Amino acid sequence: MKKRFILLATLLLTGFLPVTKTSAQTGSQYTLEQCVDYALKNYNDIKNAQLDQLAATAKVGEIRGAGLPQIAGAASITDNPELQRMFMQGSNAISFMPGAPLDPNAVYAFPNFFQLRTAGDANLSLNQLLFDGSYLMGLKASKVYKELAVKSMVQTKIQVVENVTKAFYMVMINQEQLELLNSNVSRLDSLFNNSKALQKEGFAESIDVNRIEVARNNLMAERTKFVQLTGVSSLLLKYQMGMPLADSIAIQGSIRDLQVESVNQKVEASAENRIEYKLLKSQNELRLLDVKSNRAGFFPSLSGFAKGGYNRMDLTVGDLVQGQWYRYFMWGLSLNVPIVSGGTRMYKLKQANYEYQKSENNLQHFQQLVDLQTRQSEISLDNELKTLEIQKRNLDLATEVVRVSKIKYTNGSASNLEITDAENSFKEAQTNYFNAVYNVLLAKIEYQKSTGTLYNE
Repeated sequence: MKKRFILLATLLLTGFLPVTKTSAQTGSQYTLEQCVDYALKNYNDIKNAQLDQLAATAKVGEIRGAGLPQIAGAASITDNPELQRMFMQGSNAISFMPGAPLDPNAVYAFPNFFQLRTAGDANLSLNQLLFDGSYLMGLKASKVYKELAVKSMVQTKIQVVENVTKAFYMVMINQEQLELLNSNVSRLDSLFNNSKALQKEGFAESIDVNRIEVARNNLMAERTKFVQLTGVSSLLLKYQMGMPLADSIAIQGSIRDLQVESVNQKVEASAENRIEYKLLKSQNELRLLDVKSNRAGFFPSLSGFAKGGYNRMDLTVGDLVQGQWYRYFMWGLSLNVPIVSGGTRMYKLKQANYEYQKSENNLQHFQQLVDLQTRQSEISLDNELKTLEIQKRNLDLATEVVRVSKIKYTNGSASNLEITDAENSFKEAQTNYFNAVYNVLLAKIEYQKSTGTLYNE
């Protein structure tokens, strides 16, 4: 559980530096900017967001196409070996066949006098929507839907930039800590060897040597863990970049290059700077258009149509094909006027209105949330910067104490216990310093997220 906590903490501490830092890439070495650029081209979520944009564009074309002329062609040949009979009451049939012995009250089945065995038809039809309020609202909604896909892409990019930056600095922090551990192990190795030499000469006791060896062994075990953690963090970085895990990668940069400064010019808390607000705004527009579309369903719709072709009837299919076909044509207008729908449209309109009111509430709530988040992040960043300054001073002091203690121990004016305590204090100061860096980086990224300045197109 402790290992997982260390990994999660290191993940969170990264991600605030601007992605505009430029530096040449050498071989498989990447700067933060190059890692981000690689991820924006290769990460799976980015590719899917691009497909969503294409799908949104196709959706706009689909809706627009519904209002364009619809042309269709059709052709058919029908053969009826047994034509359906015509049914007629006798009283009506007498007028067609005067003098026939028919019972006026009986029903008779006569051969079909008006249809031949075979029939053929070939035609073209045209339909054109002239006016439909729901269609017009749908066309506007499709454009907003496309804008929503674009904004979703920006949100995806922001998330990718955040994740890649965190993973990048996780690798950097782990490498820095590994270098410090190597330096500490090297220093304790030297101290251990000197202590053994002093013990051999009779100037040091075995307990002093053992105490230093214990500290040295603990550092070596911790170094082994960090070697493994650095490997895991590199895998995570490649994953967040969309890079094959089998590829090699090395990063450029150092924690000493971090510019962790206070916010001299406060960014005004504005919801308009947040991509979440822009998405809510687009969703609100869709809700409003949905209301208008349902309202337009109460109005008439008008469309035009035309149809023309050739047809023929005959006794056999052969005669049908060989005989003369006759042209026909018709056109007209179709008006659809809603009158009674059982209240369905009214209830749909009410539901759309309620959804729109909810989106309005969400917009107002988010504006308040942005102001709160910005104020909290400003206070948190200022506090963490002050803590970092203190921990940096403590690290400098601990470094000096270790240096002086080693000199005094070598000269014989300090005990083994004193130098061991100095080493432990130095290690604790290093841990506190890195924790302070983590807290500042976390506060910085939260500030940039709250002000909408973490990433911009």
